[in-house]
Amino acid sequence: MNNLMKYIIIAVLVFGLGGVLYFSGSQSDDADGNQVEAIDWDKTYDQYSKHPYGTFFMRKILEVGLDGHEVSNIDVAVQDYFKYDSLKLEGANITYMFIGKSLNLYDHEVDSLLQFASLGNQLFIAAENLPVNLLKTLFENYDAHDYFSFTEDTSVALTYENSTFNTEFVLKNQIKDNLKRQRWRNINYGIDYNHSGEVLGKAGSRPCYLKFKIGAGTVLLHTIPQAFTNRVLSLNEGRNYVEKAISFFPKSTILWDNYTKYVYDDGLMTLDYGDKTQSNRSGGMLGDFKSLHFLLKNKALRWGYGIILMGMFLYLIFKGKREQKIIPTMELNHNSSLEFTETLARLYLKQNQHNKLIVHLATIFKNKIRTRYYIQYSDGPLFIERLSKKSGVDQEEIKALLNFLAGGSNTTKVSDEYLVNLYKKLNDFYKKAK
Repeated sequence: MNNLMKYIIIAVLVFGLGGVLYFSGSQSDDADGNQVEAIDWDKTYDQYSKHPYGTFFMRKILEVGLDGHEVSNIDVAVQDYFKYDSLKLEGANITYMFIGKSLNLYDHEVDSLLQFASLGNQLFIAAENLPVNLLKTLFENYDAHDYFSFTEDTSVALTYENSTFNTEFVLKNQIKDNLKRQRWRNINYGIDYNHSGEVLGKAGSRPCYLKFKIGAGTVLLHTIPQAFTNRVLSLNEGRNYVEKAISFFPKSTILWDNYTKYVYDDGLMTLDYGDKTQSNRSGGMLGDFKSLHFLLKNKALRWGYGIILMGMFLYLIFKGKREQKIIPTMELNHNSSLEFTETLARLYLKQNQHNKLIVHLATIFKNKIRTRYYIQYSDGPLFIERLSKKSGVDQEEIKALLNFLAGGSNTTKVSDEYLVNLYKKLNDFYKKAK
């Protein structure tokens, strides 16, 4: 195992153990000693979350309330959902609902929603940040600097314009046991501003809940989505406020947009809920994260997961090391045939045995012809022709070499001059041969 792979495995294990420790730390004991999941105070507006700023209770009120709305999810992009069914939705009295920090829609998606509303349906949008294209449609002469403002405080008083409701709810921005200041968004206009909307409710002295007519349908816009979270609905005053808000749209099928609060960037899905983000690869509603969360919520499964990771970590440390001595590197055998030939040649030359040296040189020549060109040595014209074609050496030069070599082999006494000339002829052949 190389060092890079070891580092990668160690990083994964450390991350996994960190997750175990994190979720272990997110558990606490109640008075009876039972494990209780720690409260998550992030403003997720997640319809499946029972934490303070989820919207699980809001959905349940819609499903089992007095009006008994039928609630369905929109888990795809808005333009894809309404693309083929827009004609079927005409006059169907369906309510599109979005509760989240930001309504992340493109202009063509806003157009799909507005067309859907104009067919006789409703839009209920509770969000702090809205698409500019939607605002330009709802407000005459829209200008962000003129129409919107913020009230910064730990709480804000929510009221309705309808005096028969006689409802005031003080919404507090509570995080654990503390109240924290935040910016409450509202509509910054009075009687001097022309607008097409009807004010339904206010945050302090400025509107925060408005109703607009769009064709045969309506748009209900609320700028404080925090008013529809679990924490608010756990309070009597808050539940009364929410019920009044719901009363402005009729009994209908509700399409809960659970998709648009997720921001997609280069295939990365990010849950938009304020200052913090939670990321996950495309797969829908942080499915992988929720699976791990479910695993680590159970004490037995959490300990099992931690033991497995720790076992892998210990195995990597103790078994990833070398367990035997380093095997020494064996040196390759050197080809010593040339050295042997040179030594033998020197020996023959020193002993004045020129004939044996010529025989030795002839043997080397024949072996090279056989191993390089796959030709059996002979002194006939066919051999000369074949050797010439394969080696590229002229036939006459090969013939002269063979004759010279044969002359030396048949002579009992060979001079030093003859031996030198033979060596030159053989060397010339080796240089010219392919």
